[in-house]
Amino acid sequence: ESFKRTARGPGTLQQTSASRSRSAMDHKVLEALVRRQQERLPKVLRELEKTGRKTSHWIWWVCPTQLPGRADPIGTYVTKQTAVALMSGESAEEWRAVLEKLCALVDDVGTSVLPKVDHGRVHHFLRFWSRVPNKPEWMEDVLESLRRFDWQAR
Repeated sequence: ESFKRTARGPGTLQQTSASRSRSAMDHKVLEALVRRQQERLPKVLRELEKTGRKTSHWIWWVCPTQLPGRADPIGTYVTKQTAVALMSGESAEEWRAVLEKLCALVDDVGTSVLPKVDHGRVHHFLRFWSRVPNKPEWMEDVLESLRRFDWQAR
């Protein structure tokens, strides 16, 4: 966060306008991500259960990072602050189910469950989420499971 000293007294901090604006935008993007997860993740889970691999376009909403995906139609991303909210948000249960199914498939058949074009996204997902504080145990388990494989950054 960006702060500046104000004339109100020594040591008083006030959040700058640019920082407040960025924070408001980050929360709007989080809301869009949660809505998209609620809409799409039940279908994603069925896809993984039926085909045993990723066959449609959804990696950005299952493996969000601090940067929007190049092909993400709604430009979603997370920050360390919004990531904490996402893990306990309205879509957390569906998100967890998809991530755990993805981990089980990768454990069974390897990284070919995802097309190679998505491997860099998983690499950056692991890097970003490893640095997020206060993760629930299920997220730690997901990260540990996916870290066992070589996800080439692009």
